[in-house]
Amino acid sequence: MAMVTRCPTCNTVFRVGPQQLQAQQGMVRCGRCMTVFDGFKALSTAPEPGMPEAAPEPVTESAEPTFKLEPVSATELAAAATVPDPAAKSVDEARDFGPAPEQLTLEDHLFLEENRSAQARHARLWAVGAAILLLLLGAQAVYVYRGELAAYYPVSRPYLTRMCDALRCTVFLPQRPRLISIEASDLQANDAAQPSLIQVTVTVRNHAGYDLGYPALDLVLTNSREHTLARRIFLPRDYLEPGRDARAGIPANAEITMRLELDTGDLNPAGFRLDLLAAPTP
Repeated sequence: MAMVTRCPTCNTVFRVGPQQLQAQQGMVRCGRCMTVFDGFKALSTAPEPGMPEAAPEPVTESAEPTFKLEPVSATELAAAATVPDPAAKSVDEARDFGPAPEQLTLEDHLFLEENRSAQARHARLWAVGAAILLLLLGAQAVYVYRGELAAYYPVSRPYLTRMCDALRCTVFLPQRPRLISIEASDLQANDAAQPSLIQVTVTVRNHAGYDLGYPALDLVLTNSREHTLARRIFLPRDYLEPGRDARAGIPANAEITMRLELDTGDLNPAGFRLDLLAAPTP
């Protein structure tokens, strides 16, 4: 079996020998088109024996003239390394990048500019709308939690009061009955000649670190067997002294005393029970 190689440019097939391939590491020159190529890349075997290796000829069946395959010199090898192979395609040429971009007309440019301007206007409108909605949400939160804001931040109370004057609402302090304890309570008859007239005195303390609204008093009158005779819930307007503002509330960590004047009729109570409830906000 004879070794043959093929020229990548003119596809001429040549018989080659090991000495020719090893002369310049496989770099040879085609005797037909004078192209320098690597003989090892297209190396194969052919069944035609008998051809001398010293003078290789193209293996063809036609009556074309015989061309020699010669090893290249070192100078030609260096020159061939710098010259690109015309048959080889670069990576960018082999890659399909799709159709070429079209040139935009002046009308297309104007349309794109108008579209960008419209998108920018829409974006600004959305931003302004979102800011307005956030402001409305904040105003609603201030209105709903105005009592808590006045308690936690006393400096804001004058502003909240003016706001409520304009909106016809009232700034009431938060109701926290569990943070208010009954320190002392007493039931006494005001006049021995009128035992039905009694006075209930209650002292409460605010244990919170901020002002709290006045609670409601749940009063239960009992007999000597502690059975319930009567029950009534008193709101702040029922037990506060005349001229005392119900919106002022109980100051932080302070005590106040409240008095109730009652006419029990013929109940003749012997005792009472008292509890604190959250007063409804008008």
